[in-house]
Amino acid sequence: MVIKTNKQSGVTLIELIVVVSIFSVVSSVMLFNYSDFSTNVSIRNLSQDIALTIRKSQTSATSVQGVTGSGSIRSYPAYGIVFSLEPNSTSFLPNPKRFIPFADVIPGGSQIPNKKYDSDGTCGAVHEGGECLEAISISSADNLISIETDVTGVVTSGTVAVTFRRPSPDAIICYIPSGQSDCISQTPSYVKLTLQSAKGLQRNVSVWNTGQINVE
Repeated sequence: MVIKTNKQSGVTLIELIVVVSIFSVVSSVMLFNYSDFSTNVSIRNLSQDIALTIRKSQTSATSVQGVTGSGSIRSYPAYGIVFSLEPNSTSFLPNPKRFIPFADVIPGGSQIPNKKYDSDGTCGAVHEGGECLEAISISSADNLISIETDVTGVVTSGTVAVTFRRPSPDAIICYIPSGQSDCISQTPSYVKLTLQSAKGLQRNVSVWNTGQINVE
């Protein structure tokens, strides 16, 4: 006589808990590492974008790119980009989350641009007093936290404009202290912009008066 035994396989509650725990730990590690990776990519992309925008201003100046002003008069300004640590909320003004490429128009009665950004609250149609070409906002959690020059050291306030004047590729650096409207008397030989992510990762973009642009 043959007796058939009905056997069923399965897992115990303890085994199930162990498997779920291992899966949770692995998932947590992966998510944590992905967050760090994503943050690193974001701050690296921002620094590269800023460097490319500065290079674009340099190219516009050296290629003698003109703009049409009032009365259809063609002018050939200097080109630059302005950064600020001031909490400006007004449109088309720079702040730690926004930087402005601009055309440094030669003021009436002058022979050279004033090396700084002038805004009248408009953007796109360049004219004297309204030099904004584009307002670029930082959509990520990254932002500008400090400016360093050989004249000022590291500062956490103020505004800096980097311009290029035809036909030279050299950079002209103008630092304006907080609460003032004009560049300091001594022209810096370099400026270093420090960008920081929400997790504290930092990248630097440096511009030298020789026209060299570095990302580190």
